[in-house]
Amino acid sequence: MLKGLPPVEDFINTPIDGDGDFRFVEYLGRGCYALVFRGYSETLKQSAAYKVIPSANLAPGESWMIEPQKANLLQHPSVVHCRTYFDWRASKGLVVLKYDFVEGVSLCDFLKKNKEQVTVPFVKSFLHTMLNLFYELQLRGIEHGDFHTRNILVTKPSPFQRNSVEEFRVTDFGIGGLTSDAKLTDDFEQLARVLTDLLKCIDYQKISQEDKYVFNILNDHFRAKHLIEKDRTRDPMARNPDKLLERLEQIETDYENTQSKSERTSLLTPFDYLSCEQIGQQHSLLHALYSNKFLGITEIEGANNLVVTGPRGCGKSTVFRSLSFNQQLQNETSITSDLSRGYIGIYYHCNDLYFKFPRYVTPQRVDALDLPLHYLVARLLVEILDVLHKLVSSGVISPLKEASVSRALWEKLNLKRPSLPSADSFEALIAELTGQCQWAVLKHRCPDQLIKRLLYGPDSLLLICELLQKEIQPLANKPFYCFIDDYSMPHITESLQQNLNRLLMQRNEFCFFKMATESPVSYAASDIDGKSYVEGREFEVLNLGLTYLRGEESLKLEFLDDVFIKRFNAVPDYPVSNLSELIGDGESISENAKANKIAEGEKTVWWGRPTFSSMCSGDIHQLITLARKMVSDVGGTDALKEIGTTPKIQPSLQNKAIRTHAGDFLKSLADSGQNGEHLRQIVTSFGNVANSYIKFKRSKNENGRPRHQASRIEVREAPVFQGRAKEIYDDLIRYSVFIQDPRGKSFTGQIVPRLYLRRFLIPHFNLTFSRRDSLLLGVDDFRELILNPRAFEDRKTLKREVADDFDEMEDAQHALDFSSQKDDGHDAN
Repeated sequence: MLKGLPPVEDFINTPIDGDGDFRFVEYLGRGCYALVFRGYSETLKQSAAYKVIPSANLAPGESWMIEPQKANLLQHPSVVHCRTYFDWRASKGLVVLKYDFVEGVSLCDFLKKNKEQVTVPFVKSFLHTMLNLFYELQLRGIEHGDFHTRNILVTKPSPFQRNSVEEFRVTDFGIGGLTSDAKLTDDFEQLARVLTDLLKCIDYQKISQEDKYVFNILNDHFRAKHLIEKDRTRDPMARNPDKLLERLEQIETDYENTQSKSERTSLLTPFDYLSCEQIGQQHSLLHALYSNKFLGITEIEGANNLVVTGPRGCGKSTVFRSLSFNQQLQNETSITSDLSRGYIGIYYHCNDLYFKFPRYVTPQRVDALDLPLHYLVARLLVEILDVLHKLVSSGVISPLKEASVSRALWEKLNLKRPSLPSADSFEALIAELTGQCQWAVLKHRCPDQLIKRLLYGPDSLLLICELLQKEIQPLANKPFYCFIDDYSMPHITESLQQNLNRLLMQRNEFCFFKMATESPVSYAASDIDGKSYVEGREFEVLNLGLTYLRGEESLKLEFLDDVFIKRFNAVPDYPVSNLSELIGDGESISENAKANKIAEGEKTVWWGRPTFSSMCSGDIHQLITLARKMVSDVGGTDALKEIGTTPKIQPSLQNKAIRTHAGDFLKSLADSGQNGEHLRQIVTSFGNVANSYIKFKRSKNENGRPRHQASRIEVREAPVFQGRAKEIYDDLIRYSVFIQDPRGKSFTGQIVPRLYLRRFLIPHFNLTFSRRDSLLLGVDDFRELILNPRAFEDRKTLKREVADDFDEMEDAQHALDFSSQKDDGHDAN
């Protein structure tokens, strides 16, 4: 919205008071708060840019100076610097900022008029320039705060330089500090949005193989992950321009390396591609690395609505994509065998929603309420019809059936059927529904425009799924499973989730929704109509962290072995073929014996496959990263070939790597978000207190009085957190510092979640993997741990051996729940 800007004609051909013979000679454009002109000095034969800001649009005081000061603090050549300013507030009610003049256009206008000039090298050059700028911004502790295509200039290639290309310049720093009511935006998220706009301009089918490789890295890695991720425990490149630049500069070398290898064996090392997002569209590679021994598959393939959560890197995306029909088609299986499964899998990643409806809030206008729902219904139908189109191409669905179903869909979807011979086809419907998606986004971004058409509601998709299964015989009794990936706050805001839950929580025999979310606190179990959705009624929850924590060791080992065998096999001539050859099978020692060694000050050495299995909280990528560190510590692949012993990695080196890896995680945790350091202190205080219990306390009601081995927290009563305490508690769960188990009980029989320490942190704090004991806390104790962990540690750490009746309340706790037993009821020593 324009903010009282003066008429442009009042300035053209007028002198700029106080700036020699410079005159306003050309109007360049406007923003919400200012006009921009080109000024020219006949004496100097020089142009300059002038930003004219009405004083009413300035923040109080002199804080409007923040914008030019930010620019002038920076040395990066992409920055447009401010040369001086003119304070005309007293005489004309204006402030004028003078900048270097850049011969070029805004990136926004460039994309409108020169879309065909956007190539993969162009995008890569842009990203390289911006990341170098972000590198300096981060070192200086500065944010741009208003990074978008209108504040990026594209210069014209100079006719006076050989091999000149477009360059990029950045203007208008920190509009939040310059104006009275604007807010700073997140630079990395905005860069991801600009990158999205650039990549949309490229016709993927027309570019070279090398450009396709680079495009996929930019799209699948940078846009969809690195730039929008904030958690450095999940992605070390998050918010790290230096590492992002290293990755960007490595792409060309990586492409050259892949040319000498088949797609099936395109791994350079067994430790590449730690996430499904990094694999991108390399379908055969995903198939080669996917393990069907994944714990939790049975629950995911069940006929119900499901919320799947678990630590980041636990394989949610990999499983969802692998179970989709389109991925199954890439696995060299026949369509007939794909149809033999009991469902049709449809995969959808919520990054698409995030970029279309960023920072969504519920609109005040009722007619705009269903726009996100309209978009998602149309988008999922595009994916479903794409599957049906493939079934037509393969002869499973006849052209006559396609035509009759298509005619029914035009009517059912309230779409105007075009008068074309090809109208009655799934392809024509896909094109129309894609247009509906674009229309919904445009209407969302233009809130003042009244919406006159009827929007799709919560039942629209379900009715179409019913029609398809009744009309197309091969689909009979095969519900659609919509795998909705990364449905997580804050990217998919609570308001957006509450809007879409009206669809995603529908119970229907023709369509089921499987939603992967980051953690139990990143999903909103309610909708905009005020309805609360109840686990066990509208949906089930599968926490993969708990699945692996409770899982049989033999099944966990079988899965881990399969994961590493597939990765070792994907690298030709790799010096090991299985996990046992790399790290060995460990030693047979009970958790009680380990506890005695810890209490007596003996050094505990963690190594072998059983330790790997015990450390797994579902976070497979952590174990792959750990194995990579071990190999690196012995000198890499070449050194591994020279080692003739088994295991290749000696126990002492494994032990060091395991402890170092946990320390690295805690360091990354401390760097993640504003609460990161506080979270690290909480887990450290818990670990230190639990370690003191091993040394100075015995576990009661157990034969032999073994050491008290607590790696979990149980609270005597259900705590009610608000404000700062709730924020921190939610972060502990969101970052999976602790794995939440909802099965605990309080003294009054209330359900009180237990919190299990992330398993690979256990060796770091000299604890054991026993699940027999708990650190039993009152509500006030737990609140103190959350809010003041150091005080909690000082008060609760044991300094000497305590008597068996140290905590009389603990006996009563054992009588009320199963904390002294394994999940199958057997002793957990």
